[in-house]
Order: sequence, then structure tokens, then C-alpha cells
Amino acid sequence: MLPYLDFLIRNHSKKMAGCLNRSLGNMTTEPPPDLSPQAVLERQIHFYFMEVGVPVVCAFGLVGNLLNLLVLTKEKIHRSLTKMEKSAHLGLIGLAVSDFMFCLLALLFTLMPSQSNYTEQNAILYYEWLGSSLITVFIITSTWLIVVMAGERYLAVCHPFKARKIISLKKTKITIFLVYMLCMIFSIPLFFENILKKTKCVDNTVLYEITARKEYGRDMIALRRMIWALLFDFIPCAALLYFNACLIYKIHRAKKLRKQMVNGHDGNRCRFNSTTTSVTTPTSDPDLYSTVSSKTRSRLIKPKRKQSDNALNSVTATLVAVVVLFLILVSPSEVLKFIYTKVTNETHGKNYTLLMIKHVTNFMQALNFSVNFVLYCAVNKSFRKTLKNLFCFCDHHSTHYHRSHNDVKLGNMVPLFKNNVS
Repeated sequence: MLPYLDFLIRNHSKKMAGCLNRSLGNMTTEPPPDLSPQAVLERQIHFYFMEVGVPVVCAFGLVGNLLNLLVLTKEKIHRSLTKMEKSAHLGLIGLAVSDFMFCLLALLFTLMPSQSNYTEQNAILYYEWLGSSLITVFIITSTWLIVVMAGERYLAVCHPFKARKIISLKKTKITIFLVYMLCMIFSIPLFFENILKKTKCVDNTVLYEITARKEYGRDMIALRRMIWALLFDFIPCAALLYFNACLIYKIHRAKKLRKQMVNGHDGNRCRFNSTTTSVTTPTSDPDLYSTVSSKTRSRLIKPKRKQSDNALNSVTATLVAVVVLFLILVSPSEVLKFIYTKVTNETHGKNYTLLMIKHVTNFMQALNFSVNFVLYCAVNKSFRKTLKNLFCFCDHHSTHYHRSHNDVKLGNMVPLFKNNVS
């Protein structure tokens, strides 16, 4: 991952710098009339994907990640979660915060007017100077948070006994905090790559321009980008591919084993009597169990282990989907940026084909930070239920009333069955 967002860096035309640029501004506003067909197509793709698509996606991501925070925190408070579920929820909450900040900063960056130079030191100037580095902090933070969550889920599913000793709520909080802090520390050099150049004109006006720092030569920039690509591109992608492959294999194997067990259970199932609905399976109260109908019995006895397994599987499926989405939407963009940087450095010119592909893949990258809400709704049943209860207060109250009323009725039925048996 390059230490800046290429789609947030405007493709300004090369103008004469300083005061001459200011005096000839009206003469250089028109685009050159002899643009090649590839250049025209590249400008059109840049407009639709970067100037229209990215702001829309980021605005949607702001709302979606805010809803993610509301639902995940509410679900964490009102549900009796296991240690593994709590750790996964904390990771998803940390990811939602990072994605929210990315969408906010990227939206501001795209909406703010961009200039080649400024006449005063204002917020737009400073954000133009430091904004892309701030956005990069949350890009790499989200990347490594996904790696941490995938690693924890890999341990929980593939090595459950080790996971009980390694994973804890306290350790997960510390890990998330360390991810945020280390990503900020690694991003500090990015804030020093550009400087504000101050130029005084003949008419005593002062112009401010953002320029590259002279101390950062081409070789140093290339070395830093290689290290950056290794730490925030190739290592995370390799880890995510391995974790996800293991998780998908385990999920597939568990489904296959469960299907075999269900088929074997159906073959050895006890037959019901034609006149009664009793079975001969022993329980803690055999007389009551043999008298109660199968439908009532299923209401009286809740399989807590099944609920826990369903919740665990739901969290696992959610994290697998997040990783798959990341690999599809982010990896092509990062690989292409790396190739594009090398090609432009070697040819010292524009490759319009690579630029057009870059605009599309960068839009995909922005999409990755904005659509987790849709992903959670599609994959996680518990998330959908909590979201529904969050907005449907009347329906939630009615459901809670009927559930409590049914529990009271079932509770009153137990003495009745015992009296019938006695």
C-alpha cells in the first residue's frame, strides 16, 4: 500500500509556478485542444469514478459505519456473548471506527477545492498538505485490524484449545490499541515528505505552495515505498489468504460432518406411537418427557449449545466475508499502484491505460471501506435482528411481550403435566 491515496491526488496540469502562475491564471484555465483519444477517455473515467463515485461511496460509508457502531455496541451490551464473540465484536467495532474516519477524511478531501497555490494559510491549505497522510493512517489501520481478526478467528476455529489460552478480552483490547498506535508511528515520515513553500510577489502578496522536500530523494522514496509495500501490502494479503483458506476448509468440513451426523441420526431415530406422541428417550423427568408433545417439548428445552454454535458460525462467516471483500476490492488496487509507480518512474511519462485501470481500482478500494454494513446485513442474522430492533421499537416490544407471555404459559403447563402423570 503506497503511503498516499493516488485517487485523492488531483491531476493538475503543469503550470508556471509562483507569481507568474497567478498572473497568467486566466490564460491557462482552458485545457489543451489537441488531447489524444486516450487522454480524453482517461479524463472521463477519472471524472465518473473519482470525482463522482468516490464522494457518493464515502457518504454512504459514513452512514453505514455509523450504523455498524450502533448495532455492534448494542448487540455487545444486550447479548450474553462468549469470550470469542466479545473479542470478534471488539475487532469489528475497531474496524468500523477506522473505516468511518477514512470515509470522513476522504469525503472532505474530494469536496474541498484544490489549488496550485494559496494566498493565505487556511484550513484548506493544511488539509491539502496533510490530508492524504491522515487518510493513509486509517487505510493501514483497517488492513491490520482485519489481519488481527482473521488470525483470532483462525485460532478459534482451527486450534480451539490454544485459542482459549491465547485469546481474551483484555488481550484483544491491547492488540487493537497497538494496531492504531503502530500504524500512526509508521505513518509519521509521510507528514514530512512535503513542505509549504512561501513566495513573496512583486505586489507584496504572499503565495503558499505545497512542494516535495528536497531531502527526500528518488532513491529514498523508492526504498520507503518498497518497505511500505512489504509491510502493508504483501504480508497482510499473504496472511489473509492463508487464514481464509483454512477457515473456509474448516467450515466446509464441519458442514459435511454435520450432514453425515444428521443422516445417521435420522436412520436411528425412535419411532413415535400412533396413538400418543411419547418417545422412550430418557431425560431428567422421564414421565413428563414421554407425556409432553414433541412441539411443546422443543419449546421447553432450549438447546443452548446450538445457539452458541450458531453465533460462533455467524461471526466466522462475517469475518470470512470481510476478508474476501478486502482481497477482491483492495488487493488489485495496491498491486496496480505498485506497478504504476515503477512504470512511470522508468518511462518518465503518463501511461493512460494504467491510469484508467488505477481510477477503477481506486474506486474499488474506497468501496471496501464503505460497504461492510451491507455485508453484515447479508451474512449475519444476529446483526439484522439487532438492526431491526434498533429501529422497530413497537415491533420489538410486541415480540418481547408475546415471548414472555408464551414463557408464562409454558411454565404453567409443567405442573399440569406432572399432575396428569401422577
